[in-house]
Amino acid sequence: RDLNTAITEAEDLFHQLKAEQRLGLDVKIAGNLKFREFWKRFYAAHEAGLSVHRQRLHRLFSTKYFIPYFGEERVSDMPDAFVERYWDWRINYHNPENWEDPTEIPFNAARVPAQKTLDMEAGMLRQMFRWGKRVGYVKREPWIKPTKVKHTKGTERRPTFTEAEWKQIYEHLRAWVKEETISTPGKAGGKLHRKGPNALHRYHRELLRNYLLFMANSGLRPNEARQLRWQDVRTEKDADKKIVLVVEVAEATKTGARTVVCRDGTHIYVDRLRKISGHTATDDFVFGNRDGKPVENFGKSFEAVLSRLNLLNDRQDKRRTIYSLRHFYCTQSLLSDVPIHTLARNMGTSISYIEQHYSHVLTVMQAKELRTKKFRQP
Repeated sequence: RDLNTAITEAEDLFHQLKAEQRLGLDVKIAGNLKFREFWKRFYAAHEAGLSVHRQRLHRLFSTKYFIPYFGEERVSDMPDAFVERYWDWRINYHNPENWEDPTEIPFNAARVPAQKTLDMEAGMLRQMFRWGKRVGYVKREPWIKPTKVKHTKGTERRPTFTEAEWKQIYEHLRAWVKEETISTPGKAGGKLHRKGPNALHRYHRELLRNYLLFMANSGLRPNEARQLRWQDVRTEKDADKKIVLVVEVAEATKTGARTVVCRDGTHIYVDRLRKISGHTATDDFVFGNRDGKPVENFGKSFEAVLSRLNLLNDRQDKRRTIYSLRHFYCTQSLLSDVPIHTLARNMGTSISYIEQHYSHVLTVMQAKELRTKKFRQP
C-alpha cells in the first residue's frame, strides 16, 4: 500500500533476479519451483537412461519419502538445516508411535532403515540437486549426508520353510496347474458355464509355479530374478557331466554383478518357461507376462497360495514372503554341507551375515563334530 516500500522491494527483487540470471539460472521459474514439480522434471529428463531397477527405486523413494517431506518446499536455495531434519524424520517413519493406525504399517517394513538404504536415498537426492544446479533450477546444492544409524545386532531367524512344508507347497502347485476347466450347459441349452482356469490363468499359474521353484533353488533376490533376461541364463556341464543352470546377475542390482550356480535340476524350470513364453529373444525377460513385460510382483499370488495351505506365517508367527525362499535356499544349502564361503559368494552376501542369521543351522551342521561316544560307566 506504500509506493516507496513497494519500489524498494521491487528493486531488491530485480537485483536478485539479475544476479541469478548471471549465474545461469532460469529466473522465470527457479525461485518458485517446488520439490514436487522439480522431481517430475528430473525424472522425465532421466527416465530413459535409468535401468528398470533404478526407475523403480526413484519412484518408490520419491513417492513414499521425498515428496511427503520436501514436496512443498522451494528447491532454489533449500536450507541445510531443513534437509538435515529429513534423516530424523525418515529414521522414525515406521515408528508405530507416529502412526494413527499402526496396523497400516507394511508388515515387511523395517522398524529402522538400513544404513545402505539411507545412503542410497542420499545419493539420489544429491543427483537431483546437482542436476538442478546444472540446468538452472537450484542456486546452491544443499549439504546432504545421512545420519549414521545404530542397529542392535541379533541372531533373529529369518522366516523360511521346513522341507515338509516346501514339499506341501510344490505338490500343491503341481496339482494346481493341472486343474481342469469344466464346462456345463446352461438352462434350456443356453450359454455354457465354465468352472476352472482359462488359458490366461493357466499361463500365470505355470509362470508362478516355475518362478517359485527357481527361487527356491537359486537363492536369488526377487529383484535380481525380475531383471533376468534370456541372455543371462545358460546351461553348462560340471565335472560329473551333469547339467547345471548358470545365471549372470545384472550389475544394476543390490550387490552388483555376479555369477550364480543353481541347484541340481533348476534348468528344468527355466526350460518349461521357455516353452510357454511367447518372448524368448535374448533381450526378453525370463519372468514376463504375456505382453513380454516383467512381472511386477509375485508376492500377492504367493501369499494366496500360502494362505490356502495355512503356511502364511511360520511358528514364530512371522509372515512369509517371496524372500523366504532365499532363506530356504540358504538353510538347505548349509544342511547339504555347502561351504559357507562358497555359499556367501553365490548368494551375493557376506559370511558374517550368514553366521549371524543362520547360526542355528550351523550348529546342526556341527552335530557330527559335537557328538561323541558316551562315557563308559566305571
